[in-house]
Order: sequence, then structure tokens, then C-alpha cells
Amino acid sequence: MTRARVVVIDSGIDGHHQALRGHTVVAGPTFGPTGIVAAKDGDHDLLGHGTAVAATIVRFLADAAGAIELVALRVFEREPTCNFATVLQALRYALTLQPTLINLSLGTTSLRHRDELTALVAAGKQQGTRLVAPASYGGLCCDPGNLANVEAVVGDPNVLPMCPELRPYGGRLIWFASPMPRPDADGVRRLLARGDSLAVAAVTGRLLRSSLP
Repeated sequence: MTRARVVVIDSGIDGHHQALRGHTVVAGPTFGPTGIVAAKDGDHDLLGHGTAVAATIVRFLADAAGAIELVALRVFEREPTCNFATVLQALRYALTLQPTLINLSLGTTSLRHRDELTALVAAGKQQGTRLVAPASYGGLCCDPGNLANVEAVVGDPNVLPMCPELRPYGGRLIWFASPMPRPDADGVRRLLARGDSLAVAAVTGRLLRSSLP
């Protein structure tokens, strides 16, 4: 099976987590507003958020272990927020890796980055990379999810886990996905992320599954 590359821009990914067994996790850099601040420590996840996102993605690949490479780019450590200039640095780097998908569970309601984000999204489309990002934040439209050619996601608790739905909304197609983690075998929800972060990851997993032969 052809190996697909997925870049996860988040808090890092713990590649030793049992939910990721059988998949390859590559430790990418940690970024700050002006660029790389540490070369290869993306496999450290102090928050657990990025690991939860990665675990949600690979749940769509139960019969395809080893078919993907997860590249962890870290933009925050202890809180799921950062200067958006940091995200731009990570996005630029992510595109150089020519991944199949980029999972970005972050966005900005500011318009000042729109031109640069539009250019990055266009570059991704040209090389065949799909960017998955939330369509809104705090009830407001946010970028890059609000841009054309981005797989925009809304967390909808009425959607069944593992069953994202693509629907027309506001003149475009938007993904609606469950914002809740799937319970483990004992019924407990242990993943350390909720809301749009997991909804975005679910859509990334769905798109990834459909891209594999």
C-alpha cells in the first residue's frame, strides 16, 4: 500500500502512544513566530492535544497500519493557542514536505494574514496537498478555514463519531463532524481534546482513508 504523509500542526505527537501503534511518527521542528526554535522535538507532547488529534486520524485506518507517516510540527506546548505568525511558519514548512494532508486545528479571526494564507493554500492545491481546518472560532468565521480550497470543518454533536458529513452551507461545501472523542472499550472518553480539534481530525482521517488504495 502506498504510504501517505500527513502533517499535524499542533502540540507534538507522542509516537509511543498505544493508539498510534503500527504507524510512523516523524518528529518535526518546534516553531515560534520567527521560525524554527528546535529542530526535531515534535515527538514530545506535554499537552496531549496533538496526540489525541493523531489518534483520531488513525482510527479511520484500522486495516491500514503502516500506510501513513505522521509528521508532528509543534506550535504550542502547554495551552492550545499561539501567535498566528507561528502557524504561518509551520504551514510554510509543512508545504515543503509535500504531504497528502495537513491537519490544522487552529485558525484566526483576523484578516491581516489572509493574503499570505490564500497564497499558501493555492500553493498546496497546486502540489496536491489538502488543508483541513476549522471554519469558525468562537462563533466567528476564521482563516484559513474560511478560504476557498480549504476543507473547512464545523464541530456538530449531532453527527455520529467516525461519520463526517459534507454539506452545502453558505454557498460552499463544509464538513460537519463529531467534536467528541470515541469512547474506549470501557466506555470512557480519554482523549485529551474536544470540540473542533477532534472534528477537524475526524475529517482528516476520513479524507486520508479515501485517498488510500
